[in-house]
Amino acid sequence: MALEFNIDTTPPTLTEIEDALKQATKDRALLRKKNIRFLIYVLLVVAAYATFMLTVTIPILADPAALPDFVATVAYCTPYLTFLIFIVSNNLHTKIIERPRKSLDTAILAFKQTTEKRGAEISDCGQRYLEVADYQQRISSLGRPMMHGEAEMLFQWVEKRMQKEAGLTNGFSI
Repeated sequence: MALEFNIDTTPPTLTEIEDALKQATKDRALLRKKNIRFLIYVLLVVAAYATFMLTVTIPILADPAALPDFVATVAYCTPYLTFLIFIVSNNLHTKIIERPRKSLDTAILAFKQTTEKRGAEISDCGQRYLEVADYQQRISSLGRPMMHGEAEMLFQWVEKRMQKEAGLTNGFSI
């Protein structure tokens, strides 16, 4: 996500937010296509593995006296190879598809307009902290509504500020 919200900088314009939302939506669509390709590749690997097992390994295992060393090796390694295929494909899917998807879903949500209830909660925080009220004023001067990502950024800022005022610099401790 190239567009970030910060209380110390000027808020982005509506066109910048719309452009970032369009880009995140495009990236999400590309990720869906990548997910389909990944699924096809994994299914091809599993199909090749199953075909090899059915056509080569099982007929050789039918007569263990022919190649006893090979039979023992296959009998010992087959479960590990099966688990290796699934573990590697799952880890790759998590790294290549799932983490970026979750990041893009968060970005898309951040570029949507916040609810009136959240806006009212931010206004309540603005009565206590001048920085929040100033940021709200800068948003309204741009003539656009507050985005969900901005509301979350402001809530995090208020929480850190309250912790600092209470003397809790490393979060809550018991």
